[in-house]
Amino acid sequence: MIDPARLRQLAASLGAVARPPLPTDLVPLIIADRHVGDAQSSVAEFIAQQFDQFTLRNGKLVMAGVAADAIARSELMAAVARALHGAGMVRGWRNELLSVGNLAIATVERAACRALGITTEAVHLNAYANSSSLFVARRSPHKQIDPGLWDNLVGGMVPAGESLEQALSREALEEAGLRLDGAAVQTGRRFQMRRPVAEGMQSEIIHVFDTTLPTGIHLNNQDGEVDTIDCRSIEEIVSAIERGEFTLEASLVVLESLTRRTGVEMPSGLFH
Repeated sequence: MIDPARLRQLAASLGAVARPPLPTDLVPLIIADRHVGDAQSSVAEFIAQQFDQFTLRNGKLVMAGVAADAIARSELMAAVARALHGAGMVRGWRNELLSVGNLAIATVERAACRALGITTEAVHLNAYANSSSLFVARRSPHKQIDPGLWDNLVGGMVPAGESLEQALSREALEEAGLRLDGAAVQTGRRFQMRRPVAEGMQSEIIHVFDTTLPTGIHLNNQDGEVDTIDCRSIEEIVSAIERGEFTLEASLVVLESLTRRTGVEMPSGLFH
């Protein structure tokens, strides 16, 4: 068993990285009277200059004129995302819509979420081989974010219109060739990442799930986003997390599961 003090210290240090003090010049993004994001000042100024439907008011970027129509708000957000991409303020393009707050507010292209500081949701699965080992996956070297780092076996965003369970099942099949139909999946706690990143602001709520896979199961990545799938001891994984070989998200997902399963008390407010 891993020393509980070691787990607490590691979780506290990584939690601080996941929720650092934020820059003071972020501009709140207000849509349908809801605070849905926090954009860098340059991004907010660009949007206000390019789109009459947005105004900079009292230090906030406010969408006006289409507040009563979710379809119109989504169409406007699509135009904003394309403009940001054309101006080089959004890198890449995913052709995947995520919810802005919820479906009643709007949807937006996934690649634009960090530039706008919009909170996204993700699901991650800790796949145990037994009580002392986990299956883990190394991210493809071609991934735009955290290439080559280790991750949980399954992890991905929740697109607009999907439930957490639907997203988890889809990601499991895409990333590991794993069908979760009938599998015993335990729901863990969640935590929020909220930190400045190169693309803008990462604000992400991560939902943790666990399962134990049967002996001899064959796992195979289907979408090209995983380089290697391996089964490693928990001791090896914790040591690798300490060395920075796992993504920050995956590190906290593993620690959430280990501390929950062993009853280790965590820093207040980290996991919910």
